[in-house]
Amino acid sequence: EEIIRDLERLDIELYVRRQHGYWASLKIKPDLISRIKEAQKEDSEIWAIVENLDKQVEFRLDDDYVLWQDTRLVVPNDALLREALLTEAHSSLFSVHP
Repeated sequence: EEIIRDLERLDIELYVRRQHGYWASLKIKPDLISRIKEAQKEDSEIWAIVENLDKQVEFRLDDDYVLWQDTRLVVPNDALLREALLTEAHSSLFSVHP
């Protein structure tokens, strides 16, 4: 039961039929990206861009109404969020430069 609660908390669903189980979906969102997406909803500069998307060729909204500039996630001008992003980038095993 504890494992199932942990899976549910992580948005992982397990369906059991008779004696066999299967994974129906598995999606885990990194905390930092989720924070950026939520912060976009509160940022007036970002919403000014969203309101004028028809004039903004390089910007787009995805299916979750998250703003992207070409292939880059738009990060609000929030000092704590930007600090967290830089910390993540510098501690990541992946390069942050194209």
